[in-house]
Amino acid sequence: MASKELYTILGVEETASESQIREAYERLIGQYPEGTPMHSRIVQAYTVLSDMDKRAAYDVTGKIRTAPRRTSRVTHDSIEKARYILNTLFLAGAAVTTILFILQLSGSLTSTPFYWACGVSLLIKISEYILRLIP
Repeated sequence: MASKELYTILGVEETASESQIREAYERLIGQYPEGTPMHSRIVQAYTVLSDMDKRAAYDVTGKIRTAPRRTSRVTHDSIEKARYILNTLFLAGAAVTTILFILQLSGSLTSTPFYWACGVSLLIKISEYILRLIP
């Protein structure tokens, strides 16, 4: 069963509404000077319980979820930029593939360029999906 220490710190029930949590926080925060351990615990309890996602995770696990540290040198922004570029290339490849398909249907082109365009577009999309796996 999950620990309910944060609810005890604020003196509210587990079913407390957002307004009840805010009122308890405002009532308690003025009683302890900033920098004291109890002040920090009250702020931490309010931070978790006032955020719906953090509160739900806390209710299920009983643990305060912290953001994992990134150990990779690759930043999130550079991965997003690479994904954007790959998606743009995929869309361009899809347009070229469509044109080659139409030319093949009209009989003015052999099927080889169409297959190459499909293969390249598929490789670009697979590369973009692989980038999604990087945390």
